[in-house]
Amino acid sequence: MAEKQPLVLVVDDHYPAAEMVSRLFMGNQYRVICAYNGEDALRQIAQTVPDLILLDVMMPGMSGFEVLEKLRQDASTANIPAIMVTAKDAPADIEYGLNLGADDYLTKPVEPRELLARARSKIEAHRLRQALQRRTRDLESLLYVGEQLNNQRHVQELHHLIMQLMLALLPGDFACILPLDEARQPAQLQHLARSGTLPDTTLEISPIFEAVQQQSWLQWTDENASDPRLAHGMAVALQYDEQMTGILLMCGPEPYDAHHVRLFQGIGRQASLAARNAELYEIQVRYAENLEAMVAERTRELQSAQELLIRSEKLASIGRLAAGIAHEINNPLQPILVIMELMVEDIQSGAPIALHDVQETLASARRIKRTVERLLQFTRKRDQKAPDMELLPIAAVLDNVIALSSKYFEQEGIGLKTELDPALHVYGNRDQLEQVFLNLMLNARAAMQRGGLLTIHAYLHQERNIILFQDTGTGIAPEVMSRIFEPFFTTRDNGNGLGLFISHEIIQNHNGAIYVESQPGQGTLITIVLPAAMDVIDPR
Repeated sequence: MAEKQPLVLVVDDHYPAAEMVSRLFMGNQYRVICAYNGEDALRQIAQTVPDLILLDVMMPGMSGFEVLEKLRQDASTANIPAIMVTAKDAPADIEYGLNLGADDYLTKPVEPRELLARARSKIEAHRLRQALQRRTRDLESLLYVGEQLNNQRHVQELHHLIMQLMLALLPGDFACILPLDEARQPAQLQHLARSGTLPDTTLEISPIFEAVQQQSWLQWTDENASDPRLAHGMAVALQYDEQMTGILLMCGPEPYDAHHVRLFQGIGRQASLAARNAELYEIQVRYAENLEAMVAERTRELQSAQELLIRSEKLASIGRLAAGIAHEINNPLQPILVIMELMVEDIQSGAPIALHDVQETLASARRIKRTVERLLQFTRKRDQKAPDMELLPIAAVLDNVIALSSKYFEQEGIGLKTELDPALHVYGNRDQLEQVFLNLMLNARAAMQRGGLLTIHAYLHQERNIILFQDTGTGIAPEVMSRIFEPFFTTRDNGNGLGLFISHEIIQNHNGAIYVESQPGQGTLITIVLPAAMDVIDPR
């Protein structure tokens, strides 16, 4: 399905100006709607949420600043990208607009190509953030589904739980399960409704069953459905060892997009494993009542159940791997966003864009590309290879990460102090070590919300490279210390609990160790120990 053209809302009380901007964007494959005062803009946004808002400041009645403030106070509109396009170019006005939550601030007259470039950048960044957040929620949802289903042992109760989870995680009015009998033919359809009951005569099961038999899943739209709640639907096979054991169905009045299909299929895979587990459990209970007569058959089923548990664990491992890949992509994405915002400030102030900033942005983008390539190699079942190792000067690797983050730390009022021995070398993977160092710096920044000092010290001790990260932040509570390297454990509202877990794994893969010392209110000291490349340090 082709991606829908972005929708831009132009808010300007000067009709010719709004018309000119509208034609510019429509001529570049955008959809455009206009509002000529603040009240009209809020009404239109309540009806259709745009992908970007171009907002004038000086308007009669409600100013652009007031419109932006109302948008940022409403959770449903708080994250819509907004660019102030106005003749008010006083520094105080610019500061005020950005502090209200504007994503950019342009003064009239605006060069058309610059306006288009900035608009495209804001829309793409917003969509990327939304996609990452949505994938993260999907992974968390599937992990939750697996935990809930694996705790249920009775088939009928499991079916009810599966339908409850479908209604909780997906839009739609009806969640259904069609189990198959011993002859692998459809049995009685079970359903759970968000409201009301499922009409018996409007959902044709036979064509759905035959289609799913052929291709494992089905998505349909029936605009002529007698009940609009059945106009759109999805179906996926419950399978075990390539044998279909049932069908999951989801129906609703609104179309399902690719995201819904992907999550629905993931629920189907989890439900298949859980259903087989529950089936085997009930078989074991029945066999236990006639132990002497059924001992041989019971042993076979127990072995099959054990294999199923192993497969379930493999599926959970894939989920953790996918979450780790999302984290690896998000880490280099953050400096890209920071540097691009700084570039915007440089352009606004008339300062030239630093070549170093462009190079660092490109390096982070290439790092994301390499991460995706590694994931593709895994999914295509290519031979797994160890990460490329090379002789690296530790000071240079740290300098690169510090250069990426220094301006960001300055904006937060956090000082950076470094003592790096240029003679230190290690055999390692540059991308992975940069990921570890950047993650530790970001954790330190998060612990120093009101400013502070981060000291980075690298030196040689007993043929070991010692790298210290010491901050003056809030510290770590004693009851938390034992869990900081666990996957998915976090104390931050916006954290995913993978940063220190992945960092620990990377350092271990480099034959090193990582230690944490911390006291609440007294900051945190993180020590990394890596083998020194002695052939460089000592030529003998």
